[in-house]
Amino acid sequence: LFIGFGFPYEGPAPLEAIANGCVFLQARFNPPHSSLNHEFFRGKPTSREVSSQHPYAEDFIGKPHVWTVDYNNSKEFEAAIKTIMRTQVDPYLPYEYTCEGMLERIHAYIQHQVGEHPYPHAWPPVDSLQVWVSETQHSCTETCRRHGLVCEPTFFRFLNKKEVFLQ
Repeated sequence: LFIGFGFPYEGPAPLEAIANGCVFLQARFNPPHSSLNHEFFRGKPTSREVSSQHPYAEDFIGKPHVWTVDYNNSKEFEAAIKTIMRTQVDPYLPYEYTCEGMLERIHAYIQHQVGEHPYPHAWPPVDSLQVWVSETQHSCTETCRRHGLVCEPTFFRFLNKKEVFLQ
């Protein structure tokens, strides 16, 4: 069992622990940490909100390898520990962190670099764009994830237009 105590954010140690067969237990941040409420982010040019020590592990790996709980809720924390102690997990390395996955990303980056005229060779291709309307309480990222997608900021230039919002 590898226990995270909230910092550093998104470090490599939890991924290394998971790759070696450990379960990663981390705290849920409620409210999420941001430049509005946490000293680490204050003054940094980001409006990002961090829901846990390692949001990637929380969102894209999840149980049984990653448990995100409220450390201030002793019942939830204790129940998670008891379940984890009865759970056997195999080592797990997400594809994007394998050598092949990294080489694939580098290849895509090189092959699809945007020159002075981006639209003919835009990457990701514009025809892969899917538009979903979020519920009031959900972010773009949450809505994309609920539809099995990843929120892609390169598409914002096509979406952030008055005529698109009127549709």
